Amino acid sequence: MLNFVYNFLIINFFYIFLILKWNSVFLGFNKKSYIIFAIYHFLLTLTYIFIFSNADADYKTYLELKHAKPFDIYVFLTTTEFVYSIIYFLKNFLYLIDLNILFFFSIISFFGISIIVKNLMIIGIEKKNALYFFLIPGIHFWTSVPGKDSLILFFLAFFFYFYLNRKLLISCFFIILVLLIRPHIGVIFLLSLVVSEFFFIKGYKRLIVILVSLLFFYFIFTAGFSSGYFKNPDFVSENFFLQMINQLNSQLHKFETSSTYYESTNIYLNIFNYVIFPIKFIFKNNSLTINLSIMLEVYSFMLIIFLIIKQKSEIKLKKNVIIFLIMCTFFYLMLLPQVFFNYGLNVRQKWMIVPFLIYLSFFIKNLFLKINKK
Repeated sequence: MLNFVYNFLIINFFYIFLILKWNSVFLGFNKKSYIIFAIYHFLLTLTYIFIFSNADADYKTYLELKHAKPFDIYVFLTTTEFVYSIIYFLKNFLYLIDLNILFFFSIISFFGISIIVKNLMIIGIEKKNALYFFLIPGIHFWTSVPGKDSLILFFLAFFFYFYLNRKLLISCFFIILVLLIRPHIGVIFLLSLVVSEFFFIKGYKRLIVILVSLLFFYFIFTAGFSSGYFKNPDFVSENFFLQMINQLNSQLHKFETSSTYYESTNIYLNIFNYVIFPIKFIFKNNSLTINLSIMLEVYSFMLIIFLIIKQKSEIKLKKNVIIFLIMCTFFYLMLLPQVFFNYGLNVRQKWMIVPFLIYLSFFIKNLFLKINKK
């Protein structure tokens, strides 16, 4: 009885309070619309759980703590063990049931998506148009369960929020969190940030940025603690950079036996397969889940295109932000789509870069409008 009251009344009332408070403190959206979007998000979370209830899914591994390792400070701050540590704490210290743990990560995902929408408004998207982003089902569906995706989405959303508000040190903090959880994504965003800021810093500040950046990258690429990121004993070096490359390289054939594996092709088609969906799966796969997911992606990108076309007012992006968006999307698309050839994996992880592609797309549209006016 006590467990029922705690998990189904107290915790859920706390979640509702947290969701409403988030809107009043960070967002300022219309309360009725915001609640509708929140219900929409949690319905998609429940849909995900229902669809994969009898199938293999990463979130089940996390909830069961199957591969969790004994706690130590390096394990806590590295890759999947970061997620395991959160779930272990929720289960063994806060005594949450699995359903409430699912909703906890779903809330993190929803908060990240809401900040992405807020970022759209900061760069100049009309509020009524920015709110359409909430209707894109793909980003809700694929990032709403326990795992690294909900955390990465949340951290990247907040990174860009503080970056747009010129709070560089705070934004760097969120990039470092991304670096700890998914090193290859963290390196892409951190390197893009350093290079884009370098062009606009003058005098002694530029020298400081260069020195600090060199020391930081030297530290993460060579320091002994980084061996905690990848625990594969076959790696012959503890050098973080080599471990990261080896880990990415190992993904090339890791999912060959999966029903969603596809062959590598030319660089441009690889990008299309990664960001949209693999063309070979259209009308050719007997899996209902894959066919439904492709329809979901088509609908998601139709909404994105509609959102971009509908926008009429000028986009407000500073030059350093523009350079950052160009660099991070370029580095990301030149690397990740050329390494990962599994639709099941990519359909989740691509939502780490799609919001930044959307920001950049608004700028490109704005640029063409200016050229046409001339």
